[in-house]
Amino acid sequence: MIISVVNQKGGVGKTTIAINIGIGMARRNFKVGFLDTDPQGTASQWQSIEGNVAFEVRRHPSPVFCADLTEEDLNHGFLVIDTPPAIGEITLSVLELADLAIVPLAPSVLDIWSSRTTIGMIEEAKKTNPKLEGRLLVSRKIPRTRLGREGRDAIAALEMEVFQTEISQRIAYVESMIAGVSVFQYAPKSEASQEMENLCEEIVKGTAGRRV
Repeated sequence: MIISVVNQKGGVGKTTIAINIGIGMARRNFKVGFLDTDPQGTASQWQSIEGNVAFEVRRHPSPVFCADLTEEDLNHGFLVIDTPPAIGEITLSVLELADLAIVPLAPSVLDIWSSRTTIGMIEEAKKTNPKLEGRLLVSRKIPRTRLGREGRDAIAALEMEVFQTEISQRIAYVESMIAGVSVFQYAPKSEASQEMENLCEEIVKGTAGRRV
């Protein structure tokens, strides 16, 4: 199954989420591949820090087509693709290959407004890739705030399915990325680790019956 993590807006935790999904699936004994299409190469830099071997991060900072996927890519249980913080040819090409597009967005009015362009691109990609499913993910939520509590209601107006799991703004995510490891490795008993565990569980349950 090909999972893409997309949003035209930067700063929503896209790469952190993509990496931890990959590690979470590897922990469940799925074979995992990871494609870094972001020209900034953040995921590739992350892996170079500690040489994390849970999966290989392959750089491909350009549009992705079927011919670019190796036999190993296609044989992975999950191929996770991190995309640039922009809407363009790279993101559209990834969406035209993916089975699931995860759109992380912060529960703020500005983030919700800006996400409409990303959602529009997902709908456009469905014309050539009808198997594509888009799902919103509340990200960088500030716990115990009114904005955090009301965010899900505001996001519901976007008329796309929303994960029950919400990813909060926690220092463990930042520190684990700096250390070149996942949040599962860095803080295994933390709330951050549990959030990612819940997200991966939702993804696995949502793919039941589909090819993985």
